[in-house]
Amino acid sequence: MATLTTKLTLTSSTATSDALNLVVTDVLTVGEPTTGISRKSIATGSAQDVLATNSAFSYVYIKNSSSTNAAAWLQVKLGGDAKIRLDVEEFAFIPLYSGQTVQAEAQTAACVIEYAQFSKA
Repeated sequence: MATLTTKLTLTSSTATSDALNLVVTDVLTVGEPTTGISRKSIATGSAQDVLATNSAFSYVYIKNSSSTNAAAWLQVKLGGDAKIRLDVEEFAFIPLYSGQTVQAEAQTAACVIEYAQFSKA
């Protein structure tokens, strides 16, 4: 088994009435199967599989890494339902039940996504 360290940091002096400084860290135990960091071009017009299915509870990372068109955004579907919108350079880290399909559909223009999947051990 392997470990995956996650860290979320949210800081701002203008987003809320009080200064925001939130840091959350966790060490996750992960195992097979995994999908290492990968990239894929996503066209407009129809949802395309990012992960056809996950056989175990998984942690999924997905990022809209497009740089050619700042207006291009991704619609991410989990289990067939649109759940997440990612503008250019935005990302999500999702704990996901097994048996779920992850799909993406580019809006406005084609996008390049970066993604990975880590199974909970």
